[in-house]
Amino acid sequence: MRVEEDEERKVSPVLILTISNGAGHTRAAEAIALKVRADRPEAEVFVVDVADYMTRVARFTHVTAYMWLVRHAPTAWDRMDKYQKKQTHTSPEWYYRRGARRLFELARSIRPSALIATEVGCCEIAALIKRDLSLDDVPLVAVNVNYDADRAWVREEVNLFCVASARVRDELIAHGATPERIRVWGVPLESGFGAHARREEERADVCRWLKLAPQLPLILVAGGSCGLGRIEEIADRLLRLQRPKLQVVVLTGHNARLRSRLQRRMQNDSLRVLGWTEHVVKLMRAADLLVSKLGNTFDEAIAAELPLIALEPPPGSERVQYKLLDEWGVGHAVRTVDQMVETVSHLMEHKEKLNVMRSKARARKGKDSAALIAGWLSGQKQACYAANDFKPSLDGDSIKPST
Repeated sequence: MRVEEDEERKVSPVLILTISNGAGHTRAAEAIALKVRADRPEAEVFVVDVADYMTRVARFTHVTAYMWLVRHAPTAWDRMDKYQKKQTHTSPEWYYRRGARRLFELARSIRPSALIATEVGCCEIAALIKRDLSLDDVPLVAVNVNYDADRAWVREEVNLFCVASARVRDELIAHGATPERIRVWGVPLESGFGAHARREEERADVCRWLKLAPQLPLILVAGGSCGLGRIEEIADRLLRLQRPKLQVVVLTGHNARLRSRLQRRMQNDSLRVLGWTEHVVKLMRAADLLVSKLGNTFDEAIAAELPLIALEPPPGSERVQYKLLDEWGVGHAVRTVDQMVETVSHLMEHKEKLNVMRSKARARKGKDSAALIAGWLSGQKQACYAANDFKPSLDGDSIKPST
């Protein structure tokens, strides 16, 4: 290999595609980016929100309309979602090429050395980029952060599928994916969730920070990055409990209006209201129990060994997580706020049940999938120096030349 080729390969960036119709996709992309940067310091890593490169019409259909349907027309969304999961495409190829034309232009200008996609539509776009730009030797990693698999994930251009569970692996195989390309590595999370820490020390630190009493139960209430869900009602009902007396920390994410309403309405010494914060890991380790919507929080709670109580979510992928709470024994699925309050009260008076949930979460904790993906990409890069024709080995940790 000529020196010029070697230098060109070193500066070719890694392109990670995500989309802002759910925080889980973006968080996974950021977690992977951190590990890739650490593993490949010579390469730039671009995390791109596909919506930022879409036309106004495409952004409306893939982000705005989706969010509106989930919030205001869940029954209609349920029918659409069930239909969509069976289709080979989430949108026609021509629609992606036109609607995300600027993204194709970006890829053409940077000629990425690797492609990663954390959402099914992003995976379709990445596959089109790889095909249209003739990036045959560029590995494409498809990272599914959900607990079910749309048929549209299966693209010939994908070299590696990273999935959350064996069930998702089986669904992909049923859709036509090659089993040897699938790894059950779990959902990529911020590295802090997997680090060991003494819970008592974290609790003491958090209680000092928030001026709370470490000896009283601490309940974390969250609604995802957008502060979705019946957070105000839930917080109000929990604070009314007298036996046991609870302390409640509410995370409102980027929902400034919700945060303002809570701060105005609930002047209570046992309530703390936080917006978007970098201290979610510490808060989860310190809390006794989490009441939250599902999504990425489901995986974070398991990694933090924090029992989770969740109301029934809108139709979609979170319904699978809702069922897994009781199936895996890592929390409880409830249907009403009354049932949620009763469940919280019962668990706080029978903390041995919380300990059982923590132990089951510990047994369910996944691997450091972000690090595994970064390592797999490094193996692909090294193989490029040895051969132009390569494929992933069966264990996913090294590369064997094709024969």
